[in-house]
Order: sequence, then structure tokens, then C-alpha cells
Amino acid sequence: MLNHKNTGSHKYGLQLRAPPQIKNKFVPARKPSVFCDDSDNDHDVEDDIARQASKQKTLRDVDQQHKRALEQDPTVFDYDAVYDDMKKKKAARIVTEDSAPNKQW
Repeated sequence: MLNHKNTGSHKYGLQLRAPPQIKNKFVPARKPSVFCDDSDNDHDVEDDIARQASKQKTLRDVDQQHKRALEQDPTVFDYDAVYDDMKKKKAARIVTEDSAPNKQW
């Protein structure tokens, strides 16, 4: 005879599984309390100071390059005059083309 133990490991019929629980991976950042005295503020201040120093150095370098360019050529940033000259030349060319007789073969 076969020895059948009722272990409950076999299930018959439609087996519905519970949907997997989705864990929220996004954890919103905690807003600092107005009254909380964080020690992290010292690092933020140091980072801000370093960022401002870098920004000021960059602005100073750009200003020096601007001055050097103007010393070499005072019209280096005169974009409007160059654009106006281009438009005048184009308009003059159109006028000369319109005034010339058309050759039709």
C-alpha cells in the first residue's frame, strides 16, 4: 500500500497569487525644520563660498579677455555695423540686378 501523507504541499484548482507589493523607491527629501540647527550648514556655506569665488574668478577672466580684445581691435564687438554693411551690399546688388536688362533667349 502507498503511504499518502496529507502535507498540504499540493494544491488543486486555480491558484490566485497576491500581487507583489511594490516598495516605494522614491523617498521624498526631508524638509529641514526652521528651528533645527543642522551641522551640515557649515559644509553648505563652504561650498557656496567656493562656488562664488570660482564664479568671480571666471567673470574677472572674461572681463580681462574682453579688454584685451578691445585693445587689439576697437571694432571687434561692433556687430551692428557689420550687419548693416552686409544688408547695404545685398540691397545694392539687388538694385543693380533689377536695373540691368534681362537677356531672354
